[in-house]
Amino acid sequence: MDLYVLRHGVAAERDWGRYPDDDERPLTEHGKAKLAKQVTGLNAVGLSLDLMISSPLVRAEQTAQIVRDGLATPGEQATSDTLVPEAHPYLLLEELSSRHAGRESVMVVGHEPHLSSFVSMVISGDPSGLIRLKKGALCKLRLASLGGTKCGWLEWLMTPDQMIRLA
Repeated sequence: MDLYVLRHGVAAERDWGRYPDDDERPLTEHGKAKLAKQVTGLNAVGLSLDLMISSPLVRAEQTAQIVRDGLATPGEQATSDTLVPEAHPYLLLEELSSRHAGRESVMVVGHEPHLSSFVSMVISGDPSGLIRLKKGALCKLRLASLGGTKCGWLEWLMTPDQMIRLA
């Protein structure tokens, strides 16, 4: 499976007055515009998905929607609690194995530090965070199997600006 791991775009700052529930914190207008430009770069390299799975938090759902709206082949859409910031990275691997094993190309959209821990677990077996994803960063993992940890490798990692330059 080709697994694309996308951190949500630039979101509003934490503000308990405006967003008493941090799950509701949205993307900024700048974050939305930057993501739309990034998608142009992803189309330029022919990124095609079978499925996109997003965290249910607003900023991740907004990120997924912008990518879906702009991507030439966005695939099906799903939401999963295995992508919330507090979830253990292994739960996402279990979900991919049990519910999506037949897919060839999947994108997950979520948060830090969860995504970096997940990527580290897949490539090294250790979720302690060998990688840090910037807001809007995207990496491509190749999963050789969906069983256990250390089950794949990192094919590439791009910053938002690198994706924009691809266009």
